[in-house]
Amino acid sequence: MHKLLYIGSKDHYDELLGIVDAEISLCEPDNAVRIFEKDHSFSTVIIEYPSDLKGIGMLTKYITEGNNYIFSTAVIIITDDAHYDKDIAFLGGAVVDAVMKPVRKEILMNRIDNAEKLVNSVSFHEFARMLKVLPANIYLKDANGKYVFSSQTWHHLDTGDDPNWTIKGKTDLEIRNDKENAKLAYESDMEMIRTGKGTSYIIEENDNGQEFLQLIKEPLFFEDGRVRGIIALINNVTEQELLRRKLKERSVRDELTGLYNRSYLDEFMLEIKDKGAYPMCIISADCDCLKKVNDNYGHMIGDEYIRICVTLMKTILPENSTIFRMGGDEFMAFIPGVGKQEGEQLISDMKKNASSYTIKDITLSVSLGYGIVENENVSIVECMKRSDADMYRDKRRRKKQRTP
Repeated sequence: MHKLLYIGSKDHYDELLGIVDAEISLCEPDNAVRIFEKDHSFSTVIIEYPSDLKGIGMLTKYITEGNNYIFSTAVIIITDDAHYDKDIAFLGGAVVDAVMKPVRKEILMNRIDNAEKLVNSVSFHEFARMLKVLPANIYLKDANGKYVFSSQTWHHLDTGDDPNWTIKGKTDLEIRNDKENAKLAYESDMEMIRTGKGTSYIIEENDNGQEFLQLIKEPLFFEDGRVRGIIALINNVTEQELLRRKLKERSVRDELTGLYNRSYLDEFMLEIKDKGAYPMCIISADCDCLKKVNDNYGHMIGDEYIRICVTLMKTILPENSTIFRMGGDEFMAFIPGVGKQEGEQLISDMKKNASSYTIKDITLSVSLGYGIVENENVSIVECMKRSDADMYRDKRRRKKQRTP
């Protein structure tokens, strides 16, 4: 069913109700722009004697500001021989057709059908068909975050399997399956409408497997600087994002052990500070006798000795631990939610279990120390230093015990 907006007098509106088979709304001329800014679902606008209407200047300006069809809405004027020339000139290129007085139902409905077909075929469907060959999705939204046009309907949208479903007039909150990302998109739109500043970001979608979408949004302006809507581009950047993450992961991982390396430590410390998982135990570890292993069996066996130490730590420490290879045979583990008593127990368990690991004729030996970050007011760096100092004290004790 057609949804029409009539701009003109109340008397003529009542007359029109008896002529057209459609949903029709009456609008005062000076309120027309506000109506369009809130609702772009009207298929046709009918304006009677536009050149005689007071307050229609804002609508005329709105139509002619590079938006001749008011976001793919047909504009028909009702006029007569005396008004025809000035009415056509008044609205210019926005007029798709004109109906002469007296208005006959068959003629008006035929003109509405033809006007909508013309607008849809030229301004919408043809343009959309051309854009559909692109892998990206291009869309327009109005100043209320409602879709006006979209070149594609992606599987992230909830269409309800309705063959007549349309994205037009809907917000992300109404149609996106992922409500969290929908909320972020809507908030981003409203911030852009408020500030007039574009944005670009990447979101992760997991409705049908992991996907990463890049959104590039820019505001559209009226001549007076008000934001009239948003034009945006969505690119599927899954392949690039997964590659970027893979390269990032490689850059922060130690090749020998698979643990995090020191280059990630500063970033990690900022993350744990934000998460505030206190108390937190920091454990320092150092492989004993590595030089002896390297001298007697070579560096390949020495590397395996280091990996055995990592296996011990991963076996004993909780799953939520984050372990770093600080260099050579030195390691540091961060264990959230673990205090002094539990930390001491973990160290005791590692020392007891180390004797279960051997390579050639050498039993694994590890020096260990710890420090506790009680709360956010305690320096993580100072606790790392205490953990290292405790570990070196243990190393000296163990060295004395091995010396005859």
